[in-house]
Amino acid sequence: GDPFVFGRGGEEILMFRRFGVESKVIPGVSAAFSAPLLGNIPVTHRGVSNQVVMCTGYGREGTSPDLIRYHKEQTVVFLMAVGRLRELCDRLIRLAGYPKETPVGIIERAGCPNQRTVVGNMETIGDIAEKYNVQAPSTI
Repeated sequence: GDPFVFGRGGEEILMFRRFGVESKVIPGVSAAFSAPLLGNIPVTHRGVSNQVVMCTGYGREGTSPDLIRYHKEQTVVFLMAVGRLRELCDRLIRLAGYPKETPVGIIERAGCPNQRTVVGNMETIGDIAEKYNVQAPSTI
């Protein structure tokens, strides 16, 4: 993944600068885009999804971030959220208007030889992830 997307890349650059060291950043591709594609799940598709929203699973000090309201032509990608998958799906259904049948895919260890993809919907993915012991790093 990209350490500048919900990571500490910016903080590390600032710390280097405090010590008089100017670092060089080599851009990468965020797991928000690469992981789904490696799992054969495009984040956009003509006539199905015309926008992508990238979210973190954790807010400051472990809080839950604000929820993105459901929109039928939108893909929401969650990074660093597999540890609270059930809570996240429950909140999206109850508070953000997501239908229980909304498809969900999890790409675990994207790009690694032992990568795997599990799929379900908002109502079933928690049980499926538990059955297959899905762990971080995973992109939802």
